Amino acid sequence: MSGSKPKQSRKGNREKLMSAALDLLAEDQSGLSGISLRRITKACGLSPPAFYTHFTSMEELGLALVSEVGATLRAVLKGVRDAETEAAVIKASVVAAFEYIRGNESLFILIARERAGSSASIRSAIRNEVRKIVEEMASDFQDRGLFERFSLPEKQAAVAAIVSLGLSLIPDLLDVSRESSAEGDALLSQFEFQVQFILSS
Repeated sequence: MSGSKPKQSRKGNREKLMSAALDLLAEDQSGLSGISLRRITKACGLSPPAFYTHFTSMEELGLALVSEVGATLRAVLKGVRDAETEAAVIKASVVAAFEYIRGNESLFILIARERAGSSASIRSAIRNEVRKIVEEMASDFQDRGLFERFSLPEKQAAVAAIVSLGLSLIPDLLDVSRESSAEGDALLSQFEFQVQFILSS
């Protein structure tokens, strides 16, 4: 019992550091490279040595955030792929993905910026998470007999094109949604139409 409290505290501090980094990313246009370790620790009331209890570097913190995004987004998408029809799967996947994106804006500001950021490791990690999403979705489609007009490699190519399109849409979606939820919804409807077009080709 007594040994559990330090573990909970360590876990809580790790989450505080990650949350503080995301909050600062939302304010700072320069990306992860423009945020110092001291700014992060000051923002969450921890000391710089406490940072190194959880991360060896800012890059490692960024990798942890990317991993969290990928794992959660894969779970979100998997949870809606039991819809009855192909059209329903497309709609449910688009809605679920972008609800998650809108609800976790700072995480996706990170992804949008770091895809072309200065860290090769973070760029590689983002590509790896995208690859996992593509492979899981295509395999699920194959197993469930969806989009049978495509072979598995064709499903993977189609899903990769959709994910790439979705990633490029994120900055516009976040900007537009802040100004008008209706315009954000219209942008999503347009994306859903594009997805249907890709998967009906």
